[in-house]
Amino acid sequence: MRFPLAVFAMSRVAIVLLSHWGLRIDPRLHRGAAILDHPGVDSLCWWDCGWFVRIAQLGYQDPLWSNFFPLFPLLGRWLHQLTGMPLPYALVLWANLFGAAGLVVTYRLFEALEGESVARTGVALLAAWPFSFFHATGYPESLMFLTSVTAIYLALRGRHLWAGVVLGVGILGRHLTVVAGLSLLVMQLLERGRKPLRFVFHPAFLGLVLPFVVAGTYSVFLAYRFGDPLAFLHARSEGWGEGAWYGLGQYFSDTSRWEPQIHAYVVLSAIPGVGALALLSRRQWWGLAGFGVGLMIALWCIGLLGLGRYTQACWPAFLPMAYLLEKYPDFRTPVITAFAMLQGLFLFLFTHSYPIN
Repeated sequence: MRFPLAVFAMSRVAIVLLSHWGLRIDPRLHRGAAILDHPGVDSLCWWDCGWFVRIAQLGYQDPLWSNFFPLFPLLGRWLHQLTGMPLPYALVLWANLFGAAGLVVTYRLFEALEGESVARTGVALLAAWPFSFFHATGYPESLMFLTSVTAIYLALRGRHLWAGVVLGVGILGRHLTVVAGLSLLVMQLLERGRKPLRFVFHPAFLGLVLPFVVAGTYSVFLAYRFGDPLAFLHARSEGWGEGAWYGLGQYFSDTSRWEPQIHAYVVLSAIPGVGALALLSRRQWWGLAGFGVGLMIALWCIGLLGLGRYTQACWPAFLPMAYLLEKYPDFRTPVITAFAMLQGLFLFLFTHSYPIN
């Protein structure tokens, strides 16, 4: 555990110091001005973090709020009630705990597939990725990271029922976690073959059903609270409009209409995109390819406005990158350094309340 935890510690020190330093030098915010008591931490709770704070305080007061899934604000509320910690800090703390655990499990998974040196490079690449700072913010991104990698690791070890339970818990934190179910499906197909009766009438098949059973509790709550079990789906369209479903088709139809960060998202998304596709090149990676390829296709089709933030969730794509860099080690330090410098740029913009998503 030492290496992934050391990477976590160094990245978090860098994130907090840069956030603090950047706001002390230039305290202006994109949305105005604010006096932050602890800028190194306070600035990690902008944008969607405010929604989670509101839900943790008040519960689901409006169907629009259901777009934000319940587990993350619920955990923040429990920690706040237990310790008296301010809710924004509680959310940031949970996010970082999940991020640390996620790096540990990712290291173990990469090590099981390709050995220690590739695992070390893969974890370093993932931590340095330009949008991995979201694992340190008051967002459920690190909860999705931890639950998706844990579910896939459990499936790799043949523990399919537990994998399904963990994946269901992850969906309650972040709906996109459901895409990791493709990896669970691929692993079961590789394990038992494609004969329908043999595949379905097997105890492990329940592991593919359990995520929807666990996550379905949210729909039961929404049906009781608002009379609409799919309120979260309707809220996305009604609250954020057509832009919530924009993809690369809308981007390339008129590239002149977009803000600068959107262009950066599209260009940078090619890196995990190629990494995800590379998972198809080796049979032992196919289980990870279900999630990696499926997620990138989903993001390119309907995730344009958040394409930067969302790419941090495609952790499987960093395994082929690490494997390649181990073959060409002279490029390892420059690539990791370039990733980290870009992360510093986007972190600086985010902490100054620029719309980085």
